[in-house]
Amino acid sequence: MKANSDKSKQSNKATRRVLAGVLCGASVLSLVLSLVMPPISQAIANDAQTVSTEKTVMGGGSSSESTGIDNSTNGDAGTDAENQNSDDAASDDDARPEEQSKDESQAEDNDAMDVNAVASAEEAAESEETTTAITNITNADDLSAKLQGVGENQTARFELTADIDYAGEIKLEKSGSNITLNLNGHKIKCLNTDKPLFDVANGATLTIKDEIKDSAPVTETVNDVQQLTDQGQKLDPNNYGKKVELNYVGGIPSNLTYYVTKSTPSGTGTIETLVRHNVDIKGAIVACDGNANLKLINLYNNNGKGGTFNLVSGVITQKQGSSVSSLVYAENGSTVNMRGGYVCGASGSGAGGGIEIHGNSTLEVSGGVIAGNSAPSGGGVYAKDSTVNITNGVISGNSTLATGVGFGGGIMAEGGSVTVSGGYITNNKYANYCGNDGNGDHGGAGLAAKNGTHVTISGGQITGNYSEEAGGGVYVTDIEHQGASSRKTMAWLNITGGTIASNVSFRSEGAGIRVGQMVDAMIKGASNSNPVYITNNHCMSRFDWGGGGIFVQGDSKVASNAGRLFVYNSYISSNEAGGYGGGVAVCPTGKTLVTGTDGTAIFGNTSAGNEQNANDYESVSNTGNNGTPHLSGGGHGKDQDSDAYNAEVFRKNGHADFFLAAEGHTTPIAAVIGKMLGGGDAKYRGSLELQKAITIPANGGVQVYNSIGLSSDVKAQDPEAINARKAALEAGATFITGNYSWNHGGGIMSNGDLYMGAPEDTYVYPSLKLKATKKLEGRKLNDGEFSFTVYRKDSDDPLAGTTAGTTFNRDVCTEVGTAANDAEGSITFDLGEQFASSGAGNEITYYLVEDPGGDSGITYDSSVYKIVVTAEDTKTLLMSVPSKENSSQLKDLYIHNYTIKNVGVTKYEFRESSGKWENVKARSKVQKSGDYYPIICEGDSTTFTNKFTPYDSKGSWMPMATKVVEGGEMKEFTLQLATDTDFTDIVSSKSTTADGDKSQTLSFDKIDYKLDQLDQLASGPTGRGASKTFTYYVREKDDGSLFSHYTYDKSVYQITVNATDDSNHHIDVTATYKQIQDRDGNEVTTDTPHDLTGKSTPTFTNTYSTSLPLSGMSGVTLTYLAGAAMLCVAAAWMHVRRKASARGGERRE
Repeated sequence: MKANSDKSKQSNKATRRVLAGVLCGASVLSLVLSLVMPPISQAIANDAQTVSTEKTVMGGGSSSESTGIDNSTNGDAGTDAENQNSDDAASDDDARPEEQSKDESQAEDNDAMDVNAVASAEEAAESEETTTAITNITNADDLSAKLQGVGENQTARFELTADIDYAGEIKLEKSGSNITLNLNGHKIKCLNTDKPLFDVANGATLTIKDEIKDSAPVTETVNDVQQLTDQGQKLDPNNYGKKVELNYVGGIPSNLTYYVTKSTPSGTGTIETLVRHNVDIKGAIVACDGNANLKLINLYNNNGKGGTFNLVSGVITQKQGSSVSSLVYAENGSTVNMRGGYVCGASGSGAGGGIEIHGNSTLEVSGGVIAGNSAPSGGGVYAKDSTVNITNGVISGNSTLATGVGFGGGIMAEGGSVTVSGGYITNNKYANYCGNDGNGDHGGAGLAAKNGTHVTISGGQITGNYSEEAGGGVYVTDIEHQGASSRKTMAWLNITGGTIASNVSFRSEGAGIRVGQMVDAMIKGASNSNPVYITNNHCMSRFDWGGGGIFVQGDSKVASNAGRLFVYNSYISSNEAGGYGGGVAVCPTGKTLVTGTDGTAIFGNTSAGNEQNANDYESVSNTGNNGTPHLSGGGHGKDQDSDAYNAEVFRKNGHADFFLAAEGHTTPIAAVIGKMLGGGDAKYRGSLELQKAITIPANGGVQVYNSIGLSSDVKAQDPEAINARKAALEAGATFITGNYSWNHGGGIMSNGDLYMGAPEDTYVYPSLKLKATKKLEGRKLNDGEFSFTVYRKDSDDPLAGTTAGTTFNRDVCTEVGTAANDAEGSITFDLGEQFASSGAGNEITYYLVEDPGGDSGITYDSSVYKIVVTAEDTKTLLMSVPSKENSSQLKDLYIHNYTIKNVGVTKYEFRESSGKWENVKARSKVQKSGDYYPIICEGDSTTFTNKFTPYDSKGSWMPMATKVVEGGEMKEFTLQLATDTDFTDIVSSKSTTADGDKSQTLSFDKIDYKLDQLDQLASGPTGRGASKTFTYYVREKDDGSLFSHYTYDKSVYQITVNATDDSNHHIDVTATYKQIQDRDGNEVTTDTPHDLTGKSTPTFTNTYSTSLPLSGMSGVTLTYLAGAAMLCVAAAWMHVRRKASARGGERRE
């Protein structure tokens, strides 16, 4: 029992100790809280107030500024993450090739095998060669015996192991034998005087290549790239016709340098750069002791079969100081295939220093270089009655001889055909000047052809060539061809693609192209991906009439001998002439026709101005004629440019784009229409017959008997020019730009026949002046308020079968004139001569209609007036051209001039009942009033009558704002909308619902807007499009005395309302708002407007709070005293308990 009593006492003591501890702890906690809670409470209250203010300014978190910052931060972070991922991904990809699986590797190998498997036909034919064993050749005896030992239809491969000197003739005449000789970096020196080294005939084939064992292939060094910047009469001749440089060791060529002028399209023009190529000569066949009769490699016909020579790599050349007839010669059905290598350095006294082919033979150039060869004609290549195809490769730095006449520095062809579809014909030279100004019948630095040759250019580049006489790039003529007077077998030139750029003719015409007598030339880009560029060529002749891009040669004695040029879809701009006609010029013997089908855009060219500061030309020194303007030397009696020079009307009224000068003609020699390629107005102005200033309307034209000068006011960025470029590219363009002529015709100069557009007769409808009247019921008629159009009928009836039923079908007619009414209602048309591509018999039909307007308040007059002009056709032969169906047959082209005999008018209105246009009134014979035919029917006082109905529109808007309460209940708070910041003009007030949601969006009274409240546009007298800006202000009414525990939001928002008529009887209303005063009543200047919508509104936030004791006040003091008292009570209680324990004699635990 005692033990239990002791345990009970001990338990009671423990319980009292716990209670004492709890009481003591509570006292301490009370004291601590009394010290720290007041400042904490104050801080919490302050923070709550700050948060409330921020929410109010930010519109409840909808502020665009806040959103923008958040989005920007998130976006940057996202971008950084994305970039980091991208970097990681790239790093992984970089590592993959090392870890590539065997399957992937095998797949790549298979792809490579597939590509290699696609071999050309020529490579497939050589497949047998590549599997034939190679036999070494160590000396001259080996060379002769082993090559000639190959039997019929056998394939053999040989390889040199040493240089060889050979004085003998190796005949390869075994039918079907196919021999490949690898020079292997060695040279065969031919010591023959006039006998070939190799004879190849009877279907035998010889292939030369230079593949050096255990050595990298011979490669070229390309450097010294120089952009050509010559413009106008500034020209550095050293940049054109660049001469090939050959270095020699012991007289044997060891190094070759040649130049390529590379042309790069740039918009409607090109940019040329001169590029230097250098290569070391390794394996070569060298003519060492030859004379003018030596044909180093000779192909001929034996047993009815010619020989074939293939050059894959290596060099065919001659020793310094030696001579040849040709390095490669082929005749009578033989074939030369040049796929690589070099044919260079030949000096021949005959034709074709590099390669010469005759008698139905073929030269195929698909690679390699023909460079630095010279001969009287065809320095690089000469072809007679044969076929030349150039698909790639380079023909550079070849020339004619400096003495004696000839043709073709690069290529000369007589008969047969030349086709250029790729590669470069560049920096070749026609080196001889005949010594007689005006007799530039020779030339063709790049390519020359005559005697019935058919020349086709569909690609490639003919660039940087230089002729001392005519035809820097291309020269085709046929005047000396026997039987060519019938034109049945004449030469022709057909250009469908490629570039002819930066060529020079120095003392005669046609820097880019010269079209000689008895030649028909056609130029038309084949597609938008392969246009024709004739650009940046320079005709520097101070005596002749000119022709920077193209020259067409006529004949002052026999007109039928004239060369003829047909140019389609041409864009002729940015050309320059030191005289007249920067774009196109025509001299006295020329005839020109510009049509609307596949025609031309001629604008933006430059020529001399109104100056009269010309000076004379000095022939011996080739100086003078450098005043302003430059004039021709008047050769062959062609000095009519001097007549233009002396005519003030001509000089002052423009001649930059088109110039023609002739005299004594009584029938038209030229016709020009006012529309340009793409259908735009050419905006031509100028002079006619040296006497009359003229302008040509878009649908008009002009016939020329002797003289005309024209300048276009179209600029490069005008819609007309943009449409012209678009039309040119879509149809296959011919760009003739950046060319220069010292005298006339920067782009084209012609004294032959020039046809710009599809060949067709031209019909010139008579000048017609019409007058109509306009009436508007309901209000005053304004000047220029309504527009009207005259159309010319083509083949279809615009009043039958219209797609829109009641609408006049404008699409089947040709628009020929537009006009607007004046304030008195008068409408006048001066149509001028109308040019068309089809005839109208004895009747020409026009239609006069009012253009539909967009004003729904006006009822437009839909009447159509059919005007029938009875006319008489008088036709004049302009020129004869080859028929499209048969080029040997001529088609006569006429200009048809119509004269008016009678004018009748019929009025048509659409009848809903019949669904047709019906004749309602007519006047069979309209009597001319002054210069005009009045278009009005019997019994009518006006032509067109419209009715006006006043226009009206309206719209409305409902303002909104949002009220938010934080920390308490929603009371009846009031928001006010006013028109002023002082809120003296209250438009509407709305209050929240007490005890309702703590966020309530209030809608103010709807505000209506009417048309008469808006500001009308100056251009919209009806009120359509009127607009006005209205300003409102919104705030919360301060009822602080009613709700003292609420802190009111003192914000003020400005609302800007834009009200605009939509021209369809409705006023569109949009609103934005921004804060101009914050919740504490301070001015705000940094807020930006926000769209006012149902989800984004001005927001006002009130906060609810009770008073907490503040530091230093009586409430805090009482709190401190209460805490101290509790501590004292606890201490006293613990002291009493200790005393009681001590009296009991027990040890205190």
